[in-house]
Amino acid sequence: MVYFMPEFIINLPALVKTFIAFFSILILYRLGMALGVSILIASAMLTLSGSSPMKSLLFQAAGFAKAENWLLIIVLLLILCFTESLQKSGRMEGTIAGLKQWLADHNLLLMGLPALVGLLPMPGGALFSAPFVNSIDAEQRLEPAHKTAINYWFRHIWEFWWPLYPGVIFAIHYSKLSYATFMALLVPLTAISVAGGYFFMLRKTAAPRAAASQQKRSGEISAALFPIALLIAVALCGSIVLQKFDMQKIHANLGALLIGLILSLGIIVIKTPRSVAQAARSQATIKTFLLLLVVIAIQSFSFAITAPANDSGATLVSLMRDEMIHLRIPVFVVVILVPFIAGLVTGVAFAFVGASFPLIFALLGADPAFNIIASATVLAYVSGYTGMIVSPIHVCFVVTAEYFKISLFKAYPYIWRPALTVFLSGAALSWLYYYILV
Repeated sequence: MVYFMPEFIINLPALVKTFIAFFSILILYRLGMALGVSILIASAMLTLSGSSPMKSLLFQAAGFAKAENWLLIIVLLLILCFTESLQKSGRMEGTIAGLKQWLADHNLLLMGLPALVGLLPMPGGALFSAPFVNSIDAEQRLEPAHKTAINYWFRHIWEFWWPLYPGVIFAIHYSKLSYATFMALLVPLTAISVAGGYFFMLRKTAAPRAAASQQKRSGEISAALFPIALLIAVALCGSIVLQKFDMQKIHANLGALLIGLILSLGIIVIKTPRSVAQAARSQATIKTFLLLLVVIAIQSFSFAITAPANDSGATLVSLMRDEMIHLRIPVFVVVILVPFIAGLVTGVAFAFVGASFPLIFALLGADPAFNIIASATVLAYVSGYTGMIVSPIHVCFVVTAEYFKISLFKAYPYIWRPALTVFLSGAALSWLYYYILV
């Protein structure tokens, strides 16, 4: 066929094409271009660099027509509305106020309040908990860099498995694991993150103990957290039940999460109907549009690397796999480096998942064994998380440092050791899953 693309570009190795496209995403994003637009440009580059662009475009169009891709968009929109409703209804603030009366140990409060706010994903959410962390240290025993690190670190301990985080949803989507399985594999990293944060940030902190309030607000805390607990329970149990009706795993996961979101939003509507309406109206912004654009762009990138790249029907992924075998590049090196770099440059979980997971899981082949999927999922996610948590452009990191009026680089001495602990622990878990889940 007649094709305008120069032949030397068409004949480039698949590895070269894919990594040019991947680093183009990072460069364009760092230059200020919207992430979704950056990924769409990279997808177009991959599509046009093959010898059969029409086959690739038809493949991508068929992919967008699949039900799970529309379900994913609907679920993400409802999650944005749900988290905003929790904030506008005052449930999260009530829980925080209750905990401040309930707990006497200042170190538990220093860990617990940012962690509690972390249950409610929102851009720059660490700024919401920073004033509470500062108020706990009323005697100013901790230096601002120390409080910055505490607030930032414990804000993100749930991001390995908490289903309100878009990065977790994307990871489940591309790994094709059930939510219950994904949670079981990744939840140990939350415990390790808490232990690492305590050991390196709070163990030697001589915080005074305050007398606990005699009026514990456990009822208020329970009422505030009930919609979240309901969502988690339905997402966990529902995905298992729906699969019993011969529903595909990916449809069961998203369907259960959708049902849980509807029920949880219903609880909030009954109690505070205006908060949900306000939350829905607040989503009609350019930020919501850009998030949806990222979702669509990530799907496009995934389709581009798994679409026919030449007249023989070979995909970029299959070509890359052949080239890696020829060059003897270990797959685990790709699984570590690609998510880490994406996390470091973007500072966003759904960005490192979206930019790297389609490539990684496509490289594993059409039907990899469960132990390979589990091992790759954990290693890729913990690598990307490590890059994200040490990224100097992570919004939560930046706004916390600004609140405490310090250079964010002063917080790194407190952060790098727990971050390294989490990465090494995740790598060890990945190795363990590979050998015991056969």
